[in-house]
Amino acid sequence: MGRSALLAAAVSWATAVVLMAQPSGRIATTAHMLAANSLFFHGKQVVVRHAVTQSGELAQLDGTSKPIFVYWKERPTRGEGEVRGEFWDLGRLVEGDERLGRYDFRPVVESANNGRWPGRDRVFVLLGAMLVDSAPAAAPTIRSVVLAPDMFDGRKVTLTGRFRGRNLYGDVPQGLAKSKWDFVLHSADAALWITGLRPKGKDFDLDPGARVDTGRWLEVTGTVTRDGPVLWIAGESVRLATAPAETPVEITVPSIASAPPPAVIFSAPLAGETDVPPTARIRIQFSRDMNAESVQADRVRIRYTGPNTAATAPPGFTVAYSELTRSLEIRFKQPLDRFQTVTVALLEGITAIDGLALPPWSMSITTGG
Repeated sequence: MGRSALLAAAVSWATAVVLMAQPSGRIATTAHMLAANSLFFHGKQVVVRHAVTQSGELAQLDGTSKPIFVYWKERPTRGEGEVRGEFWDLGRLVEGDERLGRYDFRPVVESANNGRWPGRDRVFVLLGAMLVDSAPAAAPTIRSVVLAPDMFDGRKVTLTGRFRGRNLYGDVPQGLAKSKWDFVLHSADAALWITGLRPKGKDFDLDPGARVDTGRWLEVTGTVTRDGPVLWIAGESVRLATAPAETPVEITVPSIASAPPPAVIFSAPLAGETDVPPTARIRIQFSRDMNAESVQADRVRIRYTGPNTAATAPPGFTVAYSELTRSLEIRFKQPLDRFQTVTVALLEGITAIDGLALPPWSMSITTGG
């Protein structure tokens, strides 16, 4: 193969990997999964197959552990189908958020929380919702199992989907941790965990931890298994498959609100602060919920700077992100040198839960004696 052909093949492969990594425009799930994993679904377009009760101006998904209210784009005239909309946790929004100014949340807040703006993970809404006429699929596919798990619970099924490794693209909200070979199978706008089965067979041996192995199509046979809202396939056999002629899952609902990129809104100590105790911890607070997996020590850089820079590097440190306070805490393994200017920088790669990147940020402080 010539050099130009090799280059073209490499570009084609890289493009394919990028395309495989792109999130679906909408996520098929259940109402119970929405209530159990609100942080994962917050701000995302979702589709559920679930009964809706309309009481006056208030519409609500039936029987969920926490209330999920529906704001219709156009109130439906029929009662069954797929409910599609954008999922928001009201407690993660500021009351009066201008991005959602077209919606009146007062009836919801009054009904669900006695008129007080709710805390996080308590009251949810589906905005710009539509009811799409769609009968439940009788044949098992990844999408039909995810949308209607009650129909398939305990049944042996054979499903075809893309191998996505150990949830390497964040297709599902939580890990399964049944075995070291657990992997996700994805098709259309739905994904399922496969457990008890190594992704290996004739002419293939895939690594759940390697993105380079993702994108292969597999056919898996196993039993649909549930534990509360969590759903997976207890696998029995796997083999290579060819990509089916997937029917497009119709249109993507335009985003209701374009969220701003995350920003640092507070630090302790403050930028420019002097006489900071060498044993101090550093806390950095963000404006939005962050992807905890992106807030890692290798994306934090700490240096001694200024005219009195010490010959030694600052001590090692650990980082911990708190979802409750949206803050990062840096702890040093040993005290900082005295009378030194210390610069803390957050590097590229730190993102909010919707993937928007935190712009690189830095501050400097000076230690005391």
